[in-house]
Amino acid sequence: MKTESISRRSFVVGMGGSTVGLLAAACNPLARQTPVEGQQRTYQGVTLQHVVKGSSEARLRLLQRAIDELFVPKYPGATVELIPEVGVGYWQKLQSLLAAGTPPDTAQQDEYFMAHLIARNELLELTPYQRKDKSFDLKGLSESAWRAGHYRNKLYGLPSQVFGPIVQFNKDHFDEAGVPYPPADYKQGGWTWNRLREDARKLTKREGGQIVRAGFAWDARFLSRFSGQLYAYGARVMDRLDDPTKCVLDEPRAVEFIQLLVDMRHRDQTAAPAAWDGTGDKRPAGLPGDNGGNFNQGKIAISIQLSGLVGANKAGLRWDYAPLPRPNDGGKAGGFIGANVFTGMQASKYPELVWGWIAAGGGPDHEAWKVRDPDILEIPAWKKNREDYAQIRPPDHVGVNADLGDYATTSTMSTAYVELQDEILDGLRPAWRGEAPVRQVVAEVVRKANDLLRQAPQGPK
Repeated sequence: MKTESISRRSFVVGMGGSTVGLLAAACNPLARQTPVEGQQRTYQGVTLQHVVKGSSEARLRLLQRAIDELFVPKYPGATVELIPEVGVGYWQKLQSLLAAGTPPDTAQQDEYFMAHLIARNELLELTPYQRKDKSFDLKGLSESAWRAGHYRNKLYGLPSQVFGPIVQFNKDHFDEAGVPYPPADYKQGGWTWNRLREDARKLTKREGGQIVRAGFAWDARFLSRFSGQLYAYGARVMDRLDDPTKCVLDEPRAVEFIQLLVDMRHRDQTAAPAAWDGTGDKRPAGLPGDNGGNFNQGKIAISIQLSGLVGANKAGLRWDYAPLPRPNDGGKAGGFIGANVFTGMQASKYPELVWGWIAAGGGPDHEAWKVRDPDILEIPAWKKNREDYAQIRPPDHVGVNADLGDYATTSTMSTAYVELQDEILDGLRPAWRGEAPVRQVVAEVVRKANDLLRQAPQGPK
């Protein structure tokens, strides 16, 4: 939050109205004037600091527009400074500010990190402010998007965008192989994991015994994405979403799903080979996923990944979206929906203003601009923006992404989430590489994950 010094953070981006009144705020941080009867209260000199997730020029421009058009008119005199994630990533940026004792007022973050901050009493509960704000219509959010901002039935984050793994498929590959396209409607039956496996056999191409076009690729680089695929198979990762007590990847259906993926790679030889898993020194290196690059190069026919709308269109492909397959026994559609949420910090001196900015930044108007911006084309959490999003062309069925808000499962929320993600995903690597039997690998992953859960710190109830 802005108090005395602004020079200590040279990386802060102050654009347009975000520099108004900084000196006044330094001398008098509250700077609230008691309004004369009939006049609107002013907040002259008050500046909130906001850590941004995703610092592209387009996102910063629209955030500034939200400050100028949605926040400042409602709170005259107040403004927001944008702190970009330049170079280190938003989570590292936020952690460094908290550790230094200079917390921002608000921050965008993936919702599965919230429990970690709540346990340390660093996140502001928003429920009282949301209930007080009569202009905020919570019914306008899709149910799953609304749940994504909650922990222990309390509101801590408001979605500024939603996301989740779905199917992207190359229509030229399907046409060449004479394979019918997957249905776009998640309510329609017939699109199962068994059908995907058969389709992948027909779609795979080899030259000299080597795969040059994989029929299928899955995503296991982030726990949220991998969870969505398990949910779509009718399996689970944890015994419950909030404060899980045990990992249940050793349940029969979860083991069956992991075995299916291993078999498609090593027995069928239709899934992207291990050599495509990527290299580098970051945690996800050597794990299946982040398939957008290979898909855009025409190397994958059916790719499970986050929305790649902008990149795939720039690649000039004939392609479309489909939901994840249903369970083979005819179960319900399933998947994961995550959210980039606006959150407030407990240490802020201006909690009412914090809610005002969160309601603006995570509200339907700001989202509508991002839905329509060709450099963003964001998946909407607000129902009123879904029709506009569904009209985007190409591809023909972009609305498949927004449909996740109707049926998908929200994230596991644990104070040990980061450690669980590393233990589970890194622990599965020997199975993906065919180096050890699936049941053996899963048993070890579950043992280590349960040790973490037993040791996980417990936050305030």
